[in-house]
Amino acid sequence: MIYATNLYKSALKAKDFGIHIDNITLDFNKVLNYADELVHNGIQGNEKQIALYKNVDYIKKNGHCLNEDSVEVENEVYTASNMLISTGTFPRIPPIEGINEVDYLTHENIFDLKKLPKSILFVGGGFISLEFANVFNTFGSKVYIIESNPHLIHRADEMISSEIEKYYKEDGIEFYPNQRTAKVHESSGEIVVETTKGNVFKVEKLMLSTGFIPNTQGLKLEAAGVKTDARGNIIVNKFLQTSQPNIYAIGDIIGKSQFTHMALRESKMVIHNIFNKDKVPISFENIPYAAFTDPPIGSVGKTTQELDETGEEYKVLISTYPTNSRGNLMKLKRGLIKLIYNENKILGCHIIGESADILIHEIVPLIHLPNSIEIFRKLIHAHPTLSELYRNIQDQLGFF
Repeated sequence: MIYATNLYKSALKAKDFGIHIDNITLDFNKVLNYADELVHNGIQGNEKQIALYKNVDYIKKNGHCLNEDSVEVENEVYTASNMLISTGTFPRIPPIEGINEVDYLTHENIFDLKKLPKSILFVGGGFISLEFANVFNTFGSKVYIIESNPHLIHRADEMISSEIEKYYKEDGIEFYPNQRTAKVHESSGEIVVETTKGNVFKVEKLMLSTGFIPNTQGLKLEAAGVKTDARGNIIVNKFLQTSQPNIYAIGDIIGKSQFTHMALRESKMVIHNIFNKDKVPISFENIPYAAFTDPPIGSVGKTTQELDETGEEYKVLISTYPTNSRGNLMKLKRGLIKLIYNENKILGCHIIGESADILIHEIVPLIHLPNSIEIFRKLIHAHPTLSELYRNIQDQLGFF
């Protein structure tokens, strides 16, 4: 859906570059069907790949732990010297009065829509809400976002949060911070939403995106001696072992980093640690992420809020897209790179703008090095590219 949204916007903007496209229309059902097809084909492809592996039995049924080395799956018992738990999470449904009486959406069922809603309200101002908010706003829905915190994506760097709020408001998305959804009910085919600040909205669709709950129900982890924290996340050590050393856990269910790319890395480490005595520890520091908002966001390392909390000294340099040659020729009016550093080392980098999800990867390897500033000064960036945004930072930092 996000890629289709970007294509649609590009078609609408083509006239600014002398390209005229007549009768630009949106087939919302086709967009949804394509997204659904991608998910379906991905699942089928993975299952077919698993079937090709030797000595692997793929059992697509519910099961639970019997003890530290056995699970029961529909009256069949399977025993192994090691186990891996990776059951993910499911959407958290907040305790809103009347929520069970309305037909609400989550990221799991939003693709079941049959038509483009005239209006939609998102409860929660995190990345998932912002990605879908852009999609529906671009396609013509009236979009509202309710967030209990003062800012959207409040865990992101404060400058990035501020920029995305500004851009979304400019695009017509209405944002209501510092309030929660108090109650909801249906009336004349619409969903009426009331907030704790007294705001009332009447919308066609309501989407909840207020976090996740670990999918441990029914696993009977206690039978295996696997401990969880107060939120239900499975507790693991630095080798991704649970309280039972032969049982490992990865992904969203450990509550560390809810990113697919990190779960993939965790899976590789668990495989190594199961079959090798010299185990490799995991690190959750400096994990990069990307959010496919408009414009997209790329981030790695510390935010200024985090550094302020610890009292660590830092400096900040900013490079803006309109001052970049490529950004200028692309008529990019939005976007910036924020580099956070000290005398020797890059501490964080946060980008909002065209190709931010790609540009962030210049900093990903550098942030792990103790002399990253020295190396960063020496880098040469091809002209004319968006990567020259970093050259603008080098100009401020000094090349030598």
